[in-house]
Amino acid sequence: MSATRPYGTTIPTTIKGHPMNHAIRLATAASLALVSISPAFASPETLQLTPGNMLAQTHSSAMLFTVTGTYRQLAGTLTFDPVAKTCAVDVTFQTRSLALPNAIVRGQVMAKDFLDPQKYPTSRYVGTCADNGTMMIGNLTNHGQTHPFDMKITYVMKDGKLIGIDTEGAFNRYHWGLNGESMTVGKMIRVTNKISLDGKPPT
Repeated sequence: MSATRPYGTTIPTTIKGHPMNHAIRLATAASLALVSISPAFASPETLQLTPGNMLAQTHSSAMLFTVTGTYRQLAGTLTFDPVAKTCAVDVTFQTRSLALPNAIVRGQVMAKDFLDPQKYPTSRYVGTCADNGTMMIGNLTNHGQTHPFDMKITYVMKDGKLIGIDTEGAFNRYHWGLNGESMTVGKMIRVTNKISLDGKPPT
């Protein structure tokens, strides 16, 4: 991935007796101040997504509790420009790698009328940032079906630096043909993703 840097402009630093000297010094100081608060990234950046820097989870309501699943195998890319607030993501999840609370729940989730990994071994999400970087607009492919799925974006800051990007959204599972357990599992599945940009595992 290559980034096009803006053309440089040479500003004379000494014009003896010229009234623009003061204005030039002010402009230079302002430019340095902007540089000091900009995110510590060249724009744009591309991050290879792995389970080490992306925590991808699903949350389903089941009777009196919530079932959380965590994908242990995923791969993809995130390209982002924190200054322009643009991004693009393309990530694929291995269905069988979804870690669940116990064997009973796993058997229900991996059944043919739910995720059915034998027939549909992967799911995939492809999206881009929109609305000044506040929304992720994209498509989710799951259970052999592809439909629009959008998520809210939250930027995680620490000491004035961008260290993570979180996304969250919910979808109606019946739209993707996940028809099993209709009496025990709610129709909406909440999806949360935490992407670490500082080299530390997301939590």
